[in-house]
Amino acid sequence: MGCTASQEDIKVPGDVDLDFDNPEVAGEDERKIFERVAEALHDGPTHLDVLHDYTGCEEPIRSALNDPGPKTEGAAWKAVSKAVEKLHGFYQFALELEKVWPQILDSICQDDTVRGIKTNLALTKKLSEIFDFVFHFDESKMVNPAIQNDFSYYRRVLSRMKNADKEKKSEILVDEELANKMSFFFAYPTPMMKVLIDATTDFDKNAKGRLIMGLSLITNLCLKALLADDHSKESRTMLFLCAMTGCIILVDHLHDEGAFHKKSPIRIKGCITTLKNSPGTDFLLNSLRFTTLHLNDEQTMSSITNLLN
Repeated sequence: MGCTASQEDIKVPGDVDLDFDNPEVAGEDERKIFERVAEALHDGPTHLDVLHDYTGCEEPIRSALNDPGPKTEGAAWKAVSKAVEKLHGFYQFALELEKVWPQILDSICQDDTVRGIKTNLALTKKLSEIFDFVFHFDESKMVNPAIQNDFSYYRRVLSRMKNADKEKKSEILVDEELANKMSFFFAYPTPMMKVLIDATTDFDKNAKGRLIMGLSLITNLCLKALLADDHSKESRTMLFLCAMTGCIILVDHLHDEGAFHKKSPIRIKGCITTLKNSPGTDFLLNSLRFTTLHLNDEQTMSSITNLLN
């Protein structure tokens, strides 16, 4: 992996480095949040596997629409009900992330920016693991139209099928109210990142300054780590890349002028150059292109625009 940004470009304290191999929990305060986040993330790999294997219910739905009747409609309902159980699992996982994310931000992004990270290195790795899950989930979701198609059919026939078999009404996992909430979630192109963006921008407005500085420092520390990385461990490199990209997106949503202007606290040109020179990062570059707010603003440096075009 080639990188043209230099270590000298990164203005970060020399006595703090991220440890994404074996970071130690620093104290009881960090341990409480760390264990909460670890529990929330526990089923993340399983959800990614389920999403990767999600093939949808196209055939039974087509049969029910083209040849409606008790047999075909019953088969379609059975198929989409099982599929919606999986989608419900994704949605519940997103709600868990929504709960723990503000706690992570509050712990890491302190008024003393450097201390916040130095005393929460293990939690900072958990932050990177959340970003890693979020980007890979959204990447897979975007290329799978079956999710939206299955859920649209489910919502269309939910009331009718529920009333047709009132004995099983109580067994329905996703009722109309929950289906409406899930519909908003899955309608967004990158639903998991939307959860993090909303949870960040809805955080205490008086804390916006420390959030921007904390997330910016994490971004710059990730860049520092990537430039020094020997790339012997792909999973570690990807954690740095995902954390760097995710923090850029959040800073862009928090900062009035975004993350791409000349006085940005982020070493933005070095970050994007490193992303472009890293294999397998198209999904991260696309996230910068399509989930940020200020990339196309007038004050965005032309060199940044050119890098991402």
